[in-house]
Amino acid sequence: MRALAVPNIISIKKLLTSVCLTLSMASTLSHAVNTPLEDKLPLDTVVIMDSSGSMKQTDPKQLRKPAAKLFISLLGNQDRLSVVSFSSKAWPITYLTQLENDKQLNQALRATDKISHKGMHTNIHSAIEKGIEFLKESDQINREPIIILMSDGQMDVGNAEKSAQLRTQIFEDLLPKLIEHNIKIYSIAFTEASDQELLQEIAEATDGRYALAASDDVLHKVFSKIFEQTKQPDMLPLNENKFIVDASINEITIIANKSSENSQIYLQPPTGEKINSTFKSEKIKWFVSTSFDMITIKKPDEGEWKILFSDDDNRAYIVTDVKLRTQFEFNEDSYQPELIIKSWFIQNEETEANQELLKSMEVALEIEHPDDTIETFPIEAANEQGEFIIHFKPQLDGIYGAAIIAKSRTFQRQQIFSFKNTMPTEPEPVEEVIIKEEVIIEEPEALPIDEEPEEDITKILIYFGIFNVVIIFLGLNGFLIYRHFKNSKATPETSNEEE
Repeated sequence: MRALAVPNIISIKKLLTSVCLTLSMASTLSHAVNTPLEDKLPLDTVVIMDSSGSMKQTDPKQLRKPAAKLFISLLGNQDRLSVVSFSSKAWPITYLTQLENDKQLNQALRATDKISHKGMHTNIHSAIEKGIEFLKESDQINREPIIILMSDGQMDVGNAEKSAQLRTQIFEDLLPKLIEHNIKIYSIAFTEASDQELLQEIAEATDGRYALAASDDVLHKVFSKIFEQTKQPDMLPLNENKFIVDASINEITIIANKSSENSQIYLQPPTGEKINSTFKSEKIKWFVSTSFDMITIKKPDEGEWKILFSDDDNRAYIVTDVKLRTQFEFNEDSYQPELIIKSWFIQNEETEANQELLKSMEVALEIEHPDDTIETFPIEAANEQGEFIIHFKPQLDGIYGAAIIAKSRTFQRQQIFSFKNTMPTEPEPVEEVIIKEEVIIEEPEALPIDEEPEEDITKILIYFGIFNVVIIFLGLNGFLIYRHFKNSKATPETSNEEE
């Protein structure tokens, strides 16, 4: 990053182009996570600018040129850039060149000045085709290819039938190639008369972003958001255009928006004096345009700085030794869209474990909903790994703006991003619970055993004894009677013998 500015949270949400995600329950999105800055690939960017005659009316102040310069100035020395102009056909002003020193950077900046508005037609097909030609090999050499496409009109080559045919070919032939080579398109329409459907569809299909810059004073904001999306810079949060610089910051780039063309931006450093673009210093570079100023300061003084006489939605990008990093992923266990956001600090490429710093830090997630309402969610203290973690469940369809903001008395950091949410169209399925009927095998009931009371047994024994006594009595009496009769019979016989 060579120079630029700070955002407080995104006030122009439709222009947001930071860390674009689509939240839905499609399985193809289950692996969608953002990449921490250290793992970001260098950019290969083709800036394609409409030079048709109608641009004289839609961009009379040619603000697309300083807006493009803002983006180019923010790129790093590992990034490559090409500037392409198109009307009846597309032609390169500069080829894909690495911006490794000031010579290449200045060449790229001067290329934007060569964009005219004298063309006859608007051949969007040729513009995209040229971008693919330059970027088709970028993905294979570990670079991230993007096209920034600006246009104010419909696909038009002067013949209605041919124009319609080429428009169809964009979807049937060029779009598959863009997807094949992982080329993202960030498209910008200058007027509502532009082919917004075409520009929006190719941006969404390639995981890029579409913006309508209906007023020329927001064009540079679109470019700064593209930079935030693709490069994920370290930033400082702004509160009423004030920000705090700490000792770890080596360079800061401020983008200060103007409320009018005649506005003059001033900075007030911690020492209290006021400086503007006329201030001479080897540490400060000041770029002035009609809609914004871009100020780069090397080794800024520690303390509170103020941006004076500026509009809102400013930016402060920094080069620092202590960095805020943010990573987010989808909760695959949740049917409703849910984002898990993790933030941490690193110093010298290692996780910052300074517990005193972490304890004094207040970290919050600020969300701008699609209906423009803003909510702030405090994040709990860091865990043992030094991570600040929060879960967020969006409830609406549309584009969300978000910022992770970390603050202490002398230290501040911010990272911003946006994501597109699509709520499930079907109600959450209710898991079918199969209730297995418990088969109860009834064992046959055992026949009841009558338990004879103890007193019944006693009665039986008594009766049994009585019965036996009676039997013995009868038997004894029967025996005695029998014996008596036997003796009686024997006595007469004896008498007869004696006679």
